[in-house]
Amino acid sequence: MPDAGRFSELGEQGSQAVMEAAAVLERELAAGLADAKATGDRLTGEHRVDPEEFGRLVQRVSENTHQLIDAVSDRLLGNTGGEAAEHTRRLADNAHDVIDLLLNLSTLAPGFANRSMQETFGPRQSPAEHPDGAEGHQG
Repeated sequence: MPDAGRFSELGEQGSQAVMEAAAVLERELAAGLADAKATGDRLTGEHRVDPEEFGRLVQRVSENTHQLIDAVSDRLLGNTGGEAAEHTRRLADNAHDVIDLLLNLSTLAPGFANRSMQETFGPRQSPAEHPDGAEGHQG
């Protein structure tokens, strides 16, 4: 088992790197709130998920998350070497793989959600069929 003291500096550097990366991520997430709100509004208003809209949201999350992993990893690697650097590289690679897996699985969500909504609320109606005559987005 490695000596925990050898990694204490890595932990301090990691904390600072995570805080800096989190500030950048927070700005990026704020920029993506409009996409998330549109997806949520469509879900509650039309009882459906637009797969393209959801895909754009997933793509934004993917890009931001991979950039965050890279930024933290680069920051840590800049001040470490040897075994600690190798652990950092493996951890970053594993984090990228996990994010890819989870986001790939999330692409199934619109289909599941739309089928569930249709079973719960019935088939979508065309604008002419809406009782109040209101138009909705169809797709």
